[in-house]
Amino acid sequence: MKLRTILCTLALFSLSHWLDADQGQIVPTEISDPPYAVGQLPSTQGYYIKRSEQTSINYRIVENKIRVYWIDENGLIAEPELTLGNVRFKGLSKKRNFFALDLLPSGAGLGSEGIVKPPHVFNVALYLGSESGETSESYSFRYLAAMDFADDEEVVKSTVN
Repeated sequence: MKLRTILCTLALFSLSHWLDADQGQIVPTEISDPPYAVGQLPSTQGYYIKRSEQTSINYRIVENKIRVYWIDENGLIAEPELTLGNVRFKGLSKKRNFFALDLLPSGAGLGSEGIVKPPHVFNVALYLGSESGETSESYSFRYLAAMDFADDEEVVKSTVN
């Protein structure tokens, strides 16, 4: 009787462990189209800011508009950790050089409705913060026109003879 109880207990334990393993997070493998939602797999484009033991931040320009997304360890869009921000382009004199960032309607990241005129080559100062002002982060980097295109897109270049 004791042996039967022990075997039944082991069987139930292993069955429950097996069922828990099958219910892990399913990571999408198909790239989603913008506008993105939390949990979708975005194309690899823009500038990625690696942060230690946290999500990375993806700064990109899509259809001449600034978008900032938080990317988790699986490469998926994560919930935004900060709710507002701004971008300043350093060294530009004739173009608009300041853009305010607000939460996107989808809630997947931050964005600006202002148009960023091409060519998209500039030094960027990115400030991210919360409404309470308790948390803030700032980053500085160089953005290049080649970052506008996804790694999986085929960029067609034409030459004029």
